[in-house]
Amino acid sequence: MLVKRYVNEEGSHKADNYFRLAHRGEAVICFSEMNLGEAATVFDKYSRKTHIDAEALLKTMLSELKVLERFSSVEIYPVTGEVIKRSIKTVLEHHIYIIDALQIETSIEARANLFLTADEELNLVAKEMGIRTV
Repeated sequence: MLVKRYVNEEGSHKADNYFRLAHRGEAVICFSEMNLGEAATVFDKYSRKTHIDAEALLKTMLSELKVLERFSSVEIYPVTGEVIKRSIKTVLEHHIYIIDALQIETSIEARANLFLTADEELNLVAKEMGIRTV
């Protein structure tokens, strides 16, 4: 969902709605610092396909996240050894990619009340684990 905020594609309106809530102080968006790197990778892929400016998108994203951090409307969680261990366990139990498991485990660590993803498989795994999803 983070990428959908900055690249117009299916589901972008949902990401925009949650960011609007965060800007109004009505929601806190939580994710792993690894998601920042993942977003940069996706922006780079888009830039090669569509000639968008990946660096400009990344700067826009980081700028907005800094604003939201100042208002305590975003929390970026570090990738710790403990979260990696839990993520590996989730990979082996649910047969998903490590970055996806990291997203789930970060949401659990953040005690998030809602898990947002555009990935249907990841959404199903989160639901199987008892996490509320959209």
